[in-house]
Amino acid sequence: MTLALSRPVARAVAALPLLLAAACATARPAAAPIATSRLGIAKATGTVARGVVQLEAGYSRGHQDGRTRQTFGETMLRVGLGPRTEARIGLSSYQRTATPSSRVEGRGDASLAVKHRVRDAAGLLPAIAVTLGSTVPTGASQVGAGAFQPEAGLFTEWKLPAGFRALAMASYRDAVAAGGRFGQTTVAAGARRSLSTAVAAQLEYARATSTRAGAADVGQLRAGAALRLTPSLQLDAWAGRATAAGVHEHLFGLGFAHRW
Repeated sequence: MTLALSRPVARAVAALPLLLAAACATARPAAAPIATSRLGIAKATGTVARGVVQLEAGYSRGHQDGRTRQTFGETMLRVGLGPRTEARIGLSSYQRTATPSSRVEGRGDASLAVKHRVRDAAGLLPAIAVTLGSTVPTGASQVGAGAFQPEAGLFTEWKLPAGFRALAMASYRDAVAAGGRFGQTTVAAGARRSLSTAVAAQLEYARATSTRAGAADVGQLRAGAALRLTPSLQLDAWAGRATAAGVHEHLFGLGFAHRW
């Protein structure tokens, strides 16, 4: 069964980021430098500090044979709710898929989630964070799923010598396509290194599997880097290749993060 949002509910979802930002506006930002969550699929376990509002946004493009997919926006607001907890509010992006014979475009779904940092790294034990949330069916009929898609994720992070960090994640989504529900599992592992106080780089591999009939597993090799311009502003870029059933899609993205 699919669920569509009424206009009042859609307006409430759109207003939620503004309400949370207003509630946190008088709080003092943390002194730690900004750290974007856009750098990879295997994300770090950190959360923004209580009272901090962090905006992350960007653009991505994928090309496979004659098909080109573009996403404009990729906007997320991260709002610190506590010392170890943040709200993650994904606003609708504009998506466009073009082939030589057709084009499908429109607004995608929004998302709402909470991330909680369970523990910090200590010795051989990793830092651990969990996320729980869902997409929200605010997208256009041919672009959005048309229903809520609940998702849970587990993220781990090990501190290693020489500025390296090992990252791993696993997530499960109760996904929807063409009105039918199916399970979608994503696992990823990677290594991140601080090249300087301002530059970090990450290399990772991710694999997505699906219970949808006829769907092929998708593997993705991806490299990314982030440049911190100020303690509250960071730029990021990444490139990768996704492979499904022997067919390759070449991907890249650009973005930024800004904190208040």
